[in-house]
Amino acid sequence: MQIDNTFQKIADFWSQRYRSEQFIWGQEPSPCAEDALPHFRAWGVRRLLILGCGYGRDARYFASEGIDVTAVDFAREGLDLAQSWLNDQHGLSLRLELDHILTLNLPDAGFDAVFSHRTLHLLMSVQGLEQAFDQIHRVLKPGGHACISMRSPGDPSRTGSTQVEGGAAELSFRPGHKVLYLPQDQVRTLLEKRFGVLEMTEMMERESMAKDYDVTLHYAIVERPG
Repeated sequence: MQIDNTFQKIADFWSQRYRSEQFIWGQEPSPCAEDALPHFRAWGVRRLLILGCGYGRDARYFASEGIDVTAVDFAREGLDLAQSWLNDQHGLSLRLELDHILTLNLPDAGFDAVFSHRTLHLLMSVQGLEQAFDQIHRVLKPGGHACISMRSPGDPSRTGSTQVEGGAAELSFRPGHKVLYLPQDQVRTLLEKRFGVLEMTEMMERESMAKDYDVTLHYAIVERPG
């Protein structure tokens, strides 16, 4: 995996967080994963790609439900933590891979569904987000679905943040943590260039085990046209 300097800094930041904080959000599945699972069952999803799997809490959840999961992340430390945590989860169909979200080393139309939780807002620019949506479209089979969450401008973490390159903002309480906050209508417009938007709402989740407040997330369910 070759990545440019900007993206390498993001990967390094997250590797450092996983080294220092370990299970940042606990070991239970995210609220978005719990919402997505009934949809995946209804759609008959067998092959799932997770973008930004971190240490694998949602990957483990979906795989334990009998789904064949490929989970990728750009932070090696997150994948190492996932490997050590999940190595005793016998019988799960789960592959962990280091990959670059903007240029996935995965086949066209190889997945029934894609899941990405609290990752795509890390891509620093609208251009980066569009590249990610293009990759999701490419790897989904026609008629496949994606469930995506990313931070909303209404998120409390935006308060006091500092504007940086690409329109992103750096969190005041966590130097190096940079987030692209886009309004919901802009995210919808970007998605509608490539997908049918089936649902778009907001979800809440605790910021982290160390920060006891809720983040606000855009949550979109989309379909690649058949």
